[in-house]
Amino acid sequence: GVQRGPGVSVKLSALHPRYETRQRERAMHELLPRLTELMRLAAHYDIGLAVDAEETDRLDLSLDLFEAALEKLATPEWAGAGFVVQSYQKRCIAVIDWLIDLARRRKQKLMVRLVKGAYWDGEIKRAQVDGLNDYPVFTRKAHSDLAYLACAARLLASQDNIYPQFATHNAQTLTTVFAMAQRAGATAYEFQCLHGMGEPL
Repeated sequence: GVQRGPGVSVKLSALHPRYETRQRERAMHELLPRLTELMRLAAHYDIGLAVDAEETDRLDLSLDLFEAALEKLATPEWAGAGFVVQSYQKRCIAVIDWLIDLARRRKQKLMVRLVKGAYWDGEIKRAQVDGLNDYPVFTRKAHSDLAYLACAARLLASQDNIYPQFATHNAQTLTTVFAMAQRAGATAYEFQCLHGMGEPL
């Protein structure tokens, strides 16, 4: 099943060479069928499949593709469709709320993996090169950590619609989320780490 069995994460950039906002029409036409087919296979074998996080400027396109694939798949009984949210993005809470709303509208439980983020240097440099007035990500680690906990609280409060997956190697973050889950009475969630990291924790 999707909770006890292995799952798969897919980077959409690995499935299509022009997965970018400027090529939205092409991505929706060419990439959507591939993602839908992968979801169909995952549903058939009852495993989880998560759309992995990438750069901030691809987020809207990722969300559109995720929702469209679920619509095409039309299997609300499959609870393995997942999306990865990066807490260092300033839109993280809005994305969590959007995913909760999507699950409610579809009457389908979704998996949400919460991570802190992996493209910070690139996000900062891209914003500088583009001459933006602000950064799309938090510039202080403490703010990303706090956003992670705020997102975790939202996920734990939405157990009817969301199966939370907390990915972190940070002992303080992990124990705080564990305490939050106990206070919320949450029973269906999991912790994740990269292979070979955080094993003693």
